[in-house]
Amino acid sequence: MMREIPSSREAENYVLGSVLIENRYAAELVSRLDHTDFYYKENANIMSAIIELDKARKEIDVSSIIDHLREKKLLEATGGTEYLFELMDAIPSVVNVEAYIEIIKEKSIQRELLNKIQDISNKILENKLSFHDLIAYSEREIVEVLNKRKTVDLTRIDTVTDKVLNIVEANKNKPGEGLTGLDTGFTELNKITFGFQPGELIILAARPGIGKSAMALNLATNSCEATNSYVAFFSLEMGMDQILMRLFSTFSGLTLNKIRSGKLTDNEMALLYAAKHKLDKFNLYFADAGATDVEEVVAVSRRLKREGRLDFVIVDYLQLLTTTKRFTNRVDEVSKISRQLKLLARELQVPVVALSQLSRDIEKREDKRPVLSDLRESGSIEQDADIVMFLHREQPKDGEDTTRQTKSAKTEVIVAKNRQGMTGSFHLFFDGSHSMFIESSKKE
Repeated sequence: MMREIPSSREAENYVLGSVLIENRYAAELVSRLDHTDFYYKENANIMSAIIELDKARKEIDVSSIIDHLREKKLLEATGGTEYLFELMDAIPSVVNVEAYIEIIKEKSIQRELLNKIQDISNKILENKLSFHDLIAYSEREIVEVLNKRKTVDLTRIDTVTDKVLNIVEANKNKPGEGLTGLDTGFTELNKITFGFQPGELIILAARPGIGKSAMALNLATNSCEATNSYVAFFSLEMGMDQILMRLFSTFSGLTLNKIRSGKLTDNEMALLYAAKHKLDKFNLYFADAGATDVEEVVAVSRRLKREGRLDFVIVDYLQLLTTTKRFTNRVDEVSKISRQLKLLARELQVPVVALSQLSRDIEKREDKRPVLSDLRESGSIEQDADIVMFLHREQPKDGEDTTRQTKSAKTEVIVAKNRQGMTGSFHLFFDGSHSMFIESSKKE
């Protein structure tokens, strides 16, 4: 059985012939296709001419295309003037251009996928990549083809006004205080953000020891508890045992030190088993790795989304992520990573929270209250983020009882950027001995 490279001469000829007859179709053609989408060389040459004439804002017709091809010394390779007139003669009336454009796009994607698959086959046979690297490379290459083939269609406003009004109506009828996104479990944070929205990148930053990881775990379990959400938690700093110790402390009421010591009474062990019973019901997934790259985060998240098991992604923390691509400096690398996390949020339509360090320059200031410029290796972090949140706690003054402050540390949560709404701040109390933040209304 003969196997042919995916292509459609009929579709290519009809589309080009239609433009030669009715040049009003040129704008649609140029906005949807590139010359590389055409398999047959003579057609690719004609498409290149149409694109260049369009860029130069020149009239697009058979005469101008012939002149352009002649100038580029491509007229003969394109079949001469006879071929262009054949394209026009082959169409008795203008065909459904849109349908044929879609056929050309599909064939082009099939060809590029075929090339990528052949490349992946070569990588497998060369046996130079580890299994993990091979899987990551394969998914990255294939998704790259699919993503860059996505085109932006122009949409007339009246086609989306009904859709947006329907969203507003649906939100109006939702119970609660105007919560339209994922429940954070914190009343004041929900009021400012209306919940974390699908497609948002949220940066959570603080100085060391303020409780970033604890807040991230609280957000994860709050969303699991409130709405039975599926949460993927990528921990690049803490191991699974450390994370679970913290969660057991939070849900059992036993201090972290007490649990770590193992010196527990029968009643305290019963509290631990009750906490385990509750935690086991959560749709919470942990990726425990010492050096995870952002491509792995993307690949795992896509798999969970395909399986219907992803509503929320948390990365602890951004500066520990790496990328398989090479950069000359760390700022550019972190910028690339933050951009990929933003694209991941948009692609999968889930909120992504990424924890971030603050620049050491903040330690040189008398006022330690963080601002946006304090994001470490910021690059495009601030630009990519839809929401930037800081945790801030005043340092204990000389002679102040630090033990008392650790047990109930008043912490300011600063929403310094909110692309879709207001900024502001509120206070939570950090219970360090139980790794949890508590709202003032719930504080005993």
